[in-house]
This record gives sequence, C-alpha cells and structure tokens, in this order.
Amino acid sequence: MESWNKMKRIFKKLFKKKYLLNRLVQKYSLLLTSIILLTVAALCVYVTYTINLSIDSQKNNAVSQIDSYVTNKNNAATNMINELAGSASKIENMRKYMELSPPEYFDYTYSQWSEDRVSTHFGNNLSTLFSTFPDLEEVIIRLDEFDQVLFANRTATNGKKMDMSSIKKHGFQLMRIISDPYTGQPLGELYTVFSSQELLGNQADLLKKSGINAFIYDSAGNQIFSEKAQFTKEEERQLDKRMHTDSDIQQVFHNRYDITEIESSGRSTILLLTSRRVLFQQLFMNYAAILGIGLLLIVILLVGLNRLFKRYSQQVQLILEATRAIGDGNLKERIDTNQVQEELNDIASAINFMVDSLDQYIHDIYTLEIKQRDAHMRALQSQINPHFLYNTLEYIRMYALSRQQEELADVVYAFSTLLRNNINQEKTTTLAEEISFCEKYVYLYQMRYPDQFAYKFEIEEAIADVEIPKFIIQPLVENYFVHGIDYQRQDNAIKVHAYREGEKIIVAVVDNGKGITANRLEEIRERLNQTEIETEQSIGLRNVHERLQRFFGESYGLTIEGKEGEGTTIRLSFVA
Repeated sequence: MESWNKMKRIFKKLFKKKYLLNRLVQKYSLLLTSIILLTVAALCVYVTYTINLSIDSQKNNAVSQIDSYVTNKNNAATNMINELAGSASKIENMRKYMELSPPEYFDYTYSQWSEDRVSTHFGNNLSTLFSTFPDLEEVIIRLDEFDQVLFANRTATNGKKMDMSSIKKHGFQLMRIISDPYTGQPLGELYTVFSSQELLGNQADLLKKSGINAFIYDSAGNQIFSEKAQFTKEEERQLDKRMHTDSDIQQVFHNRYDITEIESSGRSTILLLTSRRVLFQQLFMNYAAILGIGLLLIVILLVGLNRLFKRYSQQVQLILEATRAIGDGNLKERIDTNQVQEELNDIASAINFMVDSLDQYIHDIYTLEIKQRDAHMRALQSQINPHFLYNTLEYIRMYALSRQQEELADVVYAFSTLLRNNINQEKTTTLAEEISFCEKYVYLYQMRYPDQFAYKFEIEEAIADVEIPKFIIQPLVENYFVHGIDYQRQDNAIKVHAYREGEKIIVAVVDNGKGITANRLEEIRERLNQTEIETEQSIGLRNVHERLQRFFGESYGLTIEGKEGEGTTIRLSFVA
C-alpha cells in the first residue's frame, strides 16, 4: 500500500501543469509509455509469428524427413519381398523352410543345389537382409497355411517359428502381401520392422518440445509409427479408430490440436497433431516476459523522470523569475549560476552574458546593417548599365559599317548578341534560339582562327520552337574548341544537327577533331552517372546531362561516342 501511495505521489509531481516543462515531461512520459506498449504489442505479434513460423518449419522438416524415410523403407520392403517371395520357386522355398525340420530342409536345399548348382537356403537369404539393411530390426513371415510365423531379428537372423501373439513389434513396421505369382491369390504377409531412431532423428526432441505428435498410418488405416509429445492413450485409441474407419478426425481433435495430414509418396498417411495448449503456453510465457519487461521499463521511466526533473524544476523556476525581471526592464537582474547545474548553468550564464552585452549587440547589428546598405549602394553604383553597354557596341558596329568594315561590324553584332543572351535572366529558350546562339559563338572563333575550321548548323523547322534549358548546347560546342580542335590542321570541322527521331528529339554535335581514347571515353561515361565530377573536361558534360534529366526526366540525357584521332560525337536526347 505504501509503495502504491508513493507511485501516486510521483505521478502527481510528474504531471503538474504549472510549467511547460511539466507538460513536456507529461507528454514525454505518455509518449515513451505508448512507445513501450506499442513495442510490447509489436514484440508479442512478432513472437507469435516467430513461434508459428518455427512450428510450421518444424512440421515441414518433419514431414519431409518422414516422407523421405517412409519412401526409402517402402522401397526396401518391396526389395525384400521380391528377394524372399518374388517367384514361385522362392515362395516354395519359403514354405519348405517353415514346414520342414532343419535336417529335412537341408536335404531339400541340397537336392536343389545338386540340380541347379545355386544356393537356395532361405535362412541365408534372411540373414543377408540384416546385413544389407543396417536399420532392419525384425522380419516376420506369416503364411495362411501355417499356425505359426517365422520370426527373425538381429539375434536370430536365420529366423525361428513363433506364435504371432507372442511377438511385440517395436519400431517402424511395413507390411507386404505375399501373393501367388500366377493367380495373384494372397498367401500371407511379410512384416518388416525398421529402427525408428533415424525416422525423426534429432527432430524428435524438437517436436516434443513444441507439442507436436507424429503418426504414420498405412493405406489400410493401421498405425505403423507414432512419436507422441502430449497425447493420451484414449486420444490415440480414438485416432486409430477413426483412421481405420476412414472417418473425419477434425471433428474430434480440432479443438485441442492443429492437424496436418499429408499423403506420402509411399501410400502412407502422415499426421502431425500440434497441441494448442502447448502453443498457448509458449505464447503466454513469452507474452508474460515481454509485458513484465515493458511494465518494469515504464516504472523505471516514471521514477527516473521524477528524480531527474524534481531538482530541474526548481532551477527552471529560478531562471524564470530572473527572466521575468529582465523582461520588466530590470537589466541589472542576474541569475545566480551557483544554484543551477549542467545545461541550465550554461543557459543562466548565457542569459547573464546576453543581458550584459545587449546594448553592444544592438549597436553592432545596427552598424553592420548600415555598412551592408552602403556596400550594396556602392555595388549598384559601380555596375555598368547593360543598356549603355549595348548602345556602345551598337555605336561601334554602326561606325564600322560607315567605314565599310562589314566583317568587324558582324563580329561586334555577334558579340553583342552573345552578351545580351548571357545577361538575360531567363532559364529556358527555344531550340532555334540556342542553336543560333551557338552559331554566333562559333562565328567568333572563326574570326579568330580564319581558314582553320568549317562549321554547319542544321535544325528541322518542326522542332524549332521546342523549349529547352538555356545553355544546353553551347557547352558541347565550347568543349570542342577547348579539347577537340587541332589548330595544326586546316580541315577541322564541327556540325550541329537537330532532328526528330520517333518521339525523341536528337541534337548531335559531331566533329573530326582529336577524338578520345577508349579508356578516357569509358571514364567519362562512368562519371556521367556520378553525383560529383571533379575533372575539368567532363564537368560541362555532366552539367548538361544532369540539367536535361531534371528538365525532361531520368530516361533522357547525354551520350558520347568517339575514337582517338577520328573525332567525337555527342548526342542529346529529349522529348518535346
């Protein structure tokens, strides 16, 4: 009772709403409690899933192992009956072995050996089976015409006559009908009993721990194997009865067991009955452990928060009182830093420092703002008016024309156009305008290097007005003059061709310049898909590629081809 009252006091202190801190602690506590409870619920769901998955895995492994074992032993039993009773002579030899006394049977086998020169001793055949099949425990032969059966095991491999009622079979048993090879008339049965230790192997303990009962029934409904975890004799009797009469077992056992029924490849029925009670016990134990840990964490959380924030709240109160006084205009008020700790000490020191230097900060900020405005005004004043620059260039062009310097006038006009395009703040342009801009750019280079290269620009009229990002082709042309052109040659050439190819628009920049080595080409292709490129030669290509993808989509962009000494071809692909 005292512990409960203590917990109530902790809750009251923790969830006071006097300060924001307490409300934050309250919300924080509720949040963490909710997270812990949700985690507990999630762990319970996960444990349920894991246990069910583990049980399903155990059942699947058990079924697979049982089916493989049953199939193997069915094949072995078939081989045994073929070996012992696969023909009329073998059946007759078996009958004589069970009918005659040892001396009489010896005379019989000796006469057979004299005729065929083949050893036909049935006891030797039985003994051979035990050496051939290491896990064979017993062999029982029953013929309808004899009251007793022939029983053989590892201590009596040649077999001995016994009453069927006195034999207790242990292990995995299979039965085969001994039939007349000519008429098909049943003559008796061959029972083979194998060791059941290898049937489940190391899975037997796992199945018992999980409450899984394993049964195997033959096609006639007879139980030939069982591995029981928690299964009473009465339940086993009911199960045998229903399997023998081919009745529905779900009706009796579905409330207590989860039933898995599989027909094996050996014409046997494999039953796995998983105890629901064992499953619920496992789940309950795991749930209880998880819930207990969760509740313990919640208690530790609440107690810890109470201890942590009790002193903390007092220090916050001290800071709040000082800040209220400062807010009322008392800039002489200071917080006693000896009464606050940790981060609150830092906050208190910062507040004291802030109050001490408030006037200086205001003065500094105001002065800085004035300086920034002055600098901005000086920058504006120092800027060249673009219109003044355009007018000056136009005057130079007209003056050149008046002096019959048409080539100089064309150069000035091209330069003025380039300058106007660069200063223009628009982010997009048309394909025709971009190509026209590039043509003027190349023209200026030709004026600088006359008779050293030729150029050609082509664009289909249907795509002239397609909108594209500005400066998307110019870097490719510039790349040619920086890296591709060979100024020692007179036959340099560059061509820019824009055309439609299906739904795509292609802009091809082709030159016959220096080209590019295979290694360098592969390096550029790899770096086109990287987020950062530091080489000067490929940064322009990457910029174009990235802007195309951002504007038109990830499936479009730039490709590059070329060989050393044979020029380079760069293609841009996008959609209208």
